[in-house]
Amino acid sequence: MLPILLIASLATIQFGIALVVSQAVTHAATVGAREAAKMADTGGVGVDMDELVCVVESVLGTHGITIGTDASVVLEDPTGSNPIEQRGTLVCNPPSTPVPQSSEVRVTVCVDLGKKPFLNCLTVFGLDFSGRRFTASSLLRKEIAG
Repeated sequence: MLPILLIASLATIQFGIALVVSQAVTHAATVGAREAAKMADTGGVGVDMDELVCVVESVLGTHGITIGTDASVVLEDPTGSNPIEQRGTLVCNPPSTPVPQSSEVRVTVCVDLGKKPFLNCLTVFGLDFSGRRFTASSLLRKEIAG
């Protein structure tokens, strides 16, 4: 009975961590898109990617996740000097639809499930998160100062 209880406890902990981080990734994409929409400039200058990375990392940082090898952020701003920018080395593909219009920005955040803070302790039992990722995307209309 003890092995079954141990496996169930580890699974509960693992999926609890996954649920919390999934919500954080979604929140980071939403907050990032909100800030990008505020920073967007109709003159074509676009969003400062360094500031956006700081905003996203401030949300994910509580879980020990930083933009780099374990996480990436992609900004799509059709009117910016660089319409698609990515920070981080983790492959992060934004959704193909809907395509952001000139009055919109989209932020996509990807986090690797095989790294910290995930335990990945159930691989012995056939449940392996290596090579998997959480991806969340948020599309918002730019705020026009006025």
